[in-house]
Amino acid sequence: MKKFFTLIAVAVLAFAAQANELTVGEGMSYSNVNPICGLYADTEGTMTQTVYPATMLTDMAGNEITAVTFYTLNWYYETNAGYTSSDETDFINFDGAKFQLALTEIDENGFTEAVAFVGATAVATCVPEYGDTEVTFVLDQPFAYTGKSLVVEVTCIETEGDWGQTYFFGSAAETECSYYFVPGADNGEDAIGISKHMPMATFAYQQAAPQPQYNPVAPKVTVQTNDADVVIEGIIEGAAADYGTVTLYTVDEEGVRHLVENPQSFAREAEDYVVTIIAVATYVNGEVVESEPVAVTISKKVVDPTSIDEMNAGKTVANVRYFNMAGQQMQEANGMTIVVTTYTDGTTSAVKVMK
Repeated sequence: MKKFFTLIAVAVLAFAAQANELTVGEGMSYSNVNPICGLYADTEGTMTQTVYPATMLTDMAGNEITAVTFYTLNWYYETNAGYTSSDETDFINFDGAKFQLALTEIDENGFTEAVAFVGATAVATCVPEYGDTEVTFVLDQPFAYTGKSLVVEVTCIETEGDWGQTYFFGSAAETECSYYFVPGADNGEDAIGISKHMPMATFAYQQAAPQPQYNPVAPKVTVQTNDADVVIEGIIEGAAADYGTVTLYTVDEEGVRHLVENPQSFAREAEDYVVTIIAVATYVNGEVVESEPVAVTISKKVVDPTSIDEMNAGKTVANVRYFNMAGQQMQEANGMTIVVTTYTDGTTSAVKVMK
């Protein structure tokens, strides 16, 4: 039966991070448990998690993570002592294993019990080669890091079953910062545990791409009337107009909203009425802003058909045609009607009337 163990190494590592890189967990211990559970790299489903506290990652907050690198014990030998260890456990000695890296941010700084954090987003895969002293996951897409504690999860997703034990360099943390899970490792029972080993990790990051600056403002309602025609507009003033779309609603006495299907022609048959209108602006960032309810009194000029003769006294009528509001000619005036009169002198007049 395989067993876990962690060795503490008395070592002080001086590591100078390059520009756009941040290295944490610098060289106080090494372990075969995290970040890749080297003792069980031959078992698919083996998973580890490490919580890197927000206080360690302050310099990276507000940027995008592009890669994560972990270091084996032999990396330290080669970098600081100038020689290569002959012990196979000091470098990658498992073949054919493919690992998946997933990231998520949390508020906690560690584990209080052996229960994994959920919700990590898979961001990269890696197949380390035999003899490697570093394991680098290059992210498929940059991960936007906002500044909370960061969970780094590594899972074995494919393996050829070649067993190998590998130690990774890191530091001894004050809290339980690492979690491991191995399916069926202990006589068929899952192996689960937490430890204080924090693997040394280098986060490569870049400045986050600038995001559009939204300044959502409440839309306004404007109403124009011209006899029976009513045109309603919802407007957003200022630069925010570049980011918003507006939908108009009327609101009935019970507060129920009704979509204004055709704001450009809001004709009603009543002579005078009051309508309450709300404009709703939806911005491309998903924010929704509403106008105040606007009560608008709409008055229409309704002309009695008998007044046509009075309006055109002294002229001789050649013919009279009647059209509905859709522009279709009718035999006689019916409801809201456009009356087009043609005179013998060639002039015409068009009047909307209510019959």
